[in-house]
Amino acid sequence: MGFLAAKWRSLESWVGSFRSAVSLFVVAVAVFAVQSVILPVYPGRDISRYLQTFFQLDYHVPVYPAVLNTRGPLAALGVGLPLEAGGWVAQVFLGLLYALSIVAWARVALTFGSRAAILTSALLLVYPSYGILFHQLASDSLFAAAFAGWALLLSRAIQRPAIRPFFFVGLGLGALVLVRPANQVLLLMVLLPLVLRAPWRDRFAWLAAALIPAVIVSQAWKAFAELRYGDAVALKPSTGLLALALLSVPLLLPPPWRTRAGALVAIIVVAALAVRGLPGQSPGQYGRSVIQNESNQFLYRSFELDRIIAPENGPAARKLARIVRQKLLTREPYRSYGIDVHEFFASGSDRIFGDLTGVAPPADLAAATREAIRQHPRKFASSIVRTLWDQLANRPVYAPEAVAAVDTQATGQAGQAGNTDFIVVNGRRLPRPSEGQPIPASAIGPLLWTPGGPAQEVWTSPTEHRFVFTDPRDERRYDKLGRDVERLSNRIPTYDGAQTVIHRLNQASHRFPPLIAWLVIGAVAFAWRRPRNALVAVAPVVAGLVVIVATAVLAPAVAEYAAPVSPAFLMLAAAGVVGVPARRARPAFARSWRPLAGLAVGIAAGVWAVKIYFDRLHAFVDGAGAPNDLEIFLRAAGKVLHAASPYAYDGDKTFAYPPFAAWLLAPLHPLGGSTAGFIWTVLSLGMVALALWLLDLGDWRCYALALVFPFTRSSIHLGTIEPLLLLLVAAAWRWRDAAWHTAGALSAAIVLKLFLWPLPIWLAVTRRMRAAAIAVILTVALAAVSWAAIGFAGLGDFPGVVRRLANDESTSSYSVVALGVRAHLPLVVARIISVLVTLALIAAAAWVARDERRAPRDRDVATLTIVLAAALAASPIVWVHYFLLLLVPLALARPRLSLLWFVPFLFYPLGEAAWPAGDARKLGLALAATLLILGSAVIRVDWRPAVRRNPTLKLSSWSRIRSGT
Repeated sequence: MGFLAAKWRSLESWVGSFRSAVSLFVVAVAVFAVQSVILPVYPGRDISRYLQTFFQLDYHVPVYPAVLNTRGPLAALGVGLPLEAGGWVAQVFLGLLYALSIVAWARVALTFGSRAAILTSALLLVYPSYGILFHQLASDSLFAAAFAGWALLLSRAIQRPAIRPFFFVGLGLGALVLVRPANQVLLLMVLLPLVLRAPWRDRFAWLAAALIPAVIVSQAWKAFAELRYGDAVALKPSTGLLALALLSVPLLLPPPWRTRAGALVAIIVVAALAVRGLPGQSPGQYGRSVIQNESNQFLYRSFELDRIIAPENGPAARKLARIVRQKLLTREPYRSYGIDVHEFFASGSDRIFGDLTGVAPPADLAAATREAIRQHPRKFASSIVRTLWDQLANRPVYAPEAVAAVDTQATGQAGQAGNTDFIVVNGRRLPRPSEGQPIPASAIGPLLWTPGGPAQEVWTSPTEHRFVFTDPRDERRYDKLGRDVERLSNRIPTYDGAQTVIHRLNQASHRFPPLIAWLVIGAVAFAWRRPRNALVAVAPVVAGLVVIVATAVLAPAVAEYAAPVSPAFLMLAAAGVVGVPARRARPAFARSWRPLAGLAVGIAAGVWAVKIYFDRLHAFVDGAGAPNDLEIFLRAAGKVLHAASPYAYDGDKTFAYPPFAAWLLAPLHPLGGSTAGFIWTVLSLGMVALALWLLDLGDWRCYALALVFPFTRSSIHLGTIEPLLLLLVAAAWRWRDAAWHTAGALSAAIVLKLFLWPLPIWLAVTRRMRAAAIAVILTVALAAVSWAAIGFAGLGDFPGVVRRLANDESTSSYSVVALGVRAHLPLVVARIISVLVTLALIAAAAWVARDERRAPRDRDVATLTIVLAAALAASPIVWVHYFLLLLVPLALARPRLSLLWFVPFLFYPLGEAAWPAGDARKLGLALAATLLILGSAVIRVDWRPAVRRNPTLKLSSWSRIRSGT
């Protein structure tokens, strides 16, 4: 362990150098390459729209103006240029972006120390959704890379605030808007300098330094589009933002000039707004147009997601209904498919939504939207909250799987079974619209810009339709754009990925902790440990939340909306958990909150424990009967009292212990199930408390928490003998230097439950050979005497009963065997792995026992912990109550309340008695929590950081690299 600690400190010292950044980049590229072997790059969301934008950037007259209005030019270039260079260039391009983004996030995390940088890098490298995201060729992966670079610029500006760093932050904000226009909400981040500690004149200057380039860059595209395309596009520079940027210019000037220049600029801007407003609008009209635009932002949610727009809402909706009747319902395909006004508004169809926005004036749509929100405020608000929760908790990124063949087969079978491909409307048999839509396609079709004359969608039947152009030149332009888009789309690399592995990758993406978990962990860790430069981690998270909230307000929950900003949440958790904590004097209220919080935790856990076990004991008074495991022991006790064999296979009611366990509980047999259950529950509670006392646990809050841990509740509620095993192991620890005492305790524990057979090895490797020999002899003697008392009845049946029980239940438990089976290994291989893990742990215990650099007590704690881990690894069956033995290393490693005492609550999703039934997530959760508790008692290294208190983000100089310092 000392060797590992030295290597770890060397790694910490190396992190932050230029070579470490290059190494991380190479590792990230290698990870992406491995992912690409099984997962090819595939078209991302709306890739055709980005390709249409890419080609139209070179047009003087657009074909699809709506595409130019809603897609960022940088995203279009990032999608189109690599495909123009070649399909494989796009894959290499995405791999480079992936690697650079991870390096950028690691650099940001380096602010909090080497460990935070290492943990952040590791989390991102194993983050399935992030890797899948960069295999999508669309704006989402480009936004993820751009957001990582902007976070790096922001971290530099926060640590060394000045005009120049915030100027680059502003440029980055403008670039984010050009990648995804919805990122305009991120312009709110220019307010960040106002929370820094500095004179107010400096704060305002930094704000202006960020605001001006952000506005200029983001609005430059709109100005260019307006000049190039004219009225064909609706892109107009924001007069308000430009005015705000212009008003901010005086904040950058020296103090003598600010007042005069500011007054002059303010007069010019205010006069211009008062006289002009917007082109062709009075100031009053300008104000009304702003309100309408804001209302139309909620039109999509109100119509498609919440479906709250209906004629009965009021006059605005009724006016909209009249427009729909006149301009849509009388034409195909609405007429043939019998769509009425009620179905039109209740459908939530995107095809119908496109037609609605094509025929209704924006002012009428805005009025109907406001009216619907006023009529249904609760439904509207609750829908936004649900969408936000889905974004943070339930929306991982999935890779596409090959399901087309399955879908085709299912469709063919359904068609043979009946007329599922057709519907009957007014006695007429029509093809069923695809995707559950009410109509086969939109009646109007896409909005085209046709300088030579109008183009319209012409329906020749309820299902057949085509575009008709007035000018053939417009049709040629339309066809050429379609051919160009198809040409580039076909360049995307297509090869068969490993579909089974892709499926497993999607499963891993589903089971990876969601963003809300990382947010909670980071917030709690930052509040508890208070690392320095907290704003470096908090600011990207705030920006990410702004993006997520803004999309949740307007759009449905889509994984790709939150995935690009998700690394900020992982970095927050990593920096909070392992970041260098602040070491500064705290105010009185800050010094007192921890004791108060600990007191509250102890009281809450104590009240909870009293309620749990009072209800349990009261149930026995009411005649609840013996709990499951105790009933098995009592039935076996009845057998041994009559000198009969207790061994007969009976599923989960099988008695699979040596007779010593039955003899031990024989005094409770005549008392009846309820009385025996009451007494055994009281004894179990006492044994748990006594065991913790023997382990020298002196914090009353830990006693209260231990009683409400899920494995403690499982042990006591099921009536198991785990509390007695815990007491015996604790007694062996307490009197570990008294050979007969510790040997007697361990031998009784092994005879009660055979999976504890590795415990004498603990005595042997810690050079207590006499105690180990006595423990082995006493174990054999106790087993022999308990069997001799029943005339060795059932001795030959016992191995077969245990083997059959292990075969039936091992794969459904929390054992190493179950983990191997869930990893799709054959059962025999899983059992071999269990044996190998056990042997490796025993060898590790022997190695740690010889580590003279550890104190004697530390060696004893570590070796006992490793041997207990070996016992759990060797057992073919491990249920939740087996983990009660984790209280031993937990109490020895942390004798007072700490964050580690809250780790056992991770076992709660497992349930007290339910089988995991193949649930890999529960198996993984049990494994992670167990390793965390065991590792805390085994790993004893110097946790003092090997990095500077306030590390910088500068690359090491070449001279330092050559010298190795």
